[in-house]
Amino acid sequence: MTCEWVGSIVSLDCGEALGTYQGQVRKIDNATQALTIYKAYRNGLRCEVPELTINAGDIKDLKILKSPSEARCLLNKQATPSKLSKEVEEAVNPTCPSPVKVIQPSNHIHTNGYHNGRHSANGQRITPTRDYHDSNGLYYNHSGSGSGSARHTPTREQGEQKTRRSSFSDSKGRKSTTPRKIDGRNNIRKSTPREDCFSAPVESFLSKEFDFEKNLALFDKKAVFEEIENQFPEVVRVTDKKSEKYRCDENVLQSGPVQLSQIHVPASGGGDFVTDAGLVVPSVTYQLRNKILSTAEQCGLSVDRQIEMVGRSASEMVLQLLGGSHRLNPQNDHQLPTVIVLCGPHTQGAQGISCARHLANHNVKTIVFVPNFVRMNQILEKELQLFEFCDGKKTSSTKELPTMPDMIVNALDSHENPNLKDQSWYKSLTEWARNKRAPCLAIDPPIEGAALDSKWSLGICLPLSLKSAASQMYLCDLGLPKKVFVESGVRYVSPFSHKFVIPLHRR
Repeated sequence: MTCEWVGSIVSLDCGEALGTYQGQVRKIDNATQALTIYKAYRNGLRCEVPELTINAGDIKDLKILKSPSEARCLLNKQATPSKLSKEVEEAVNPTCPSPVKVIQPSNHIHTNGYHNGRHSANGQRITPTRDYHDSNGLYYNHSGSGSGSARHTPTREQGEQKTRRSSFSDSKGRKSTTPRKIDGRNNIRKSTPREDCFSAPVESFLSKEFDFEKNLALFDKKAVFEEIENQFPEVVRVTDKKSEKYRCDENVLQSGPVQLSQIHVPASGGGDFVTDAGLVVPSVTYQLRNKILSTAEQCGLSVDRQIEMVGRSASEMVLQLLGGSHRLNPQNDHQLPTVIVLCGPHTQGAQGISCARHLANHNVKTIVFVPNFVRMNQILEKELQLFEFCDGKKTSSTKELPTMPDMIVNALDSHENPNLKDQSWYKSLTEWARNKRAPCLAIDPPIEGAALDSKWSLGICLPLSLKSAASQMYLCDLGLPKKVFVESGVRYVSPFSHKFVIPLHRR
């Protein structure tokens, strides 16, 4: 390398161990094969020594960034500050900024790439700045303004105008010192858009209450919808069609139209009932029902089994009416319900005792009233023997009955012997039950009705057309086979679905 390149700005790549050096060539020694650069930078950081000598053997790549003439022009070019303080901005024309500040020789002491803060010749303090090197050989510093500008050393004339400037180290600990805009006419500071948005007085929003009803009345929804219907009738026609909604346990695809009348009887009892699903259940006469039950007995479904089915269905209905799991649970033993079962000396009475036995097995306080007869029905005696093995209580006196029962089960009336209503024990018992506020459930009441008004009535097999329509009708399933109904002349399809007791509504 000849001496004509002295004064040029070069970049020396000395490998990963030594790094990359940049600076201005001060001396070239061909004898020792050494190169001396001035104001050297190593990997972008200013070296502590002002001059640095590098052997030619350590240099792997050499690039000349600026020729001596170009470097001389850059050094002699006057620099213009990118950001001035308030006093300098008033004195210097801010319309002629220079984006590049060329390096000027100075006598500052450099340490680890930072300028130590010193006083200039006129006594003003210079803020330390951090420099870095660009690819074109210019040395830049980080200032608080965020824009890259080359650092230069202020002269004596410039030092009289410039004040302290924001630097990279100072911008971390304090806010920007940009002067606020001042209106020269009235010296009122101009408000920013942020202040206009968030500095509004609270009283301006609460000075007048907003009338929502008056504002809503301005919108005529009916007129708007009529206008939409007139303009787009085909769209409105599609939207007016309501889609069917299904529950999680319903089928989306139907197999076919449902036949509501699935039960046909040869002789109607004088009225029909409808289930919750819409199926029609016709009423039957007492003679037709006896024929169905006697046919079932001939097929093997004995009277005892029929009584057991009625008692089980009646007890399930009573448990649900008492509150179900909310009333009968281990955490509620101190409020066990009390049920009184009034039984007569006939089949309905045996059904009532069977219901009482099932209730006692479910921890319900059960009391059975049976009149004191010398000779009782054999079926009734069997049910009483089974009931005695339970925790229930049997009595024949109204004085031993509780004063505040939760429910009364009426099994006093019979279809074969309507003369029981004239006996003294029947009258005294019905009079006692009328004075109680407990609801009453009647098991298989007769068509003429019972002397004791009941809230619910439980029918057997097929409902009878009762003259008293005040009570809610329920129907229990005896589990009779279809062949029993066919031999009795009835076309039968079970309406019970997944239940053994279903409510019926008068059609």
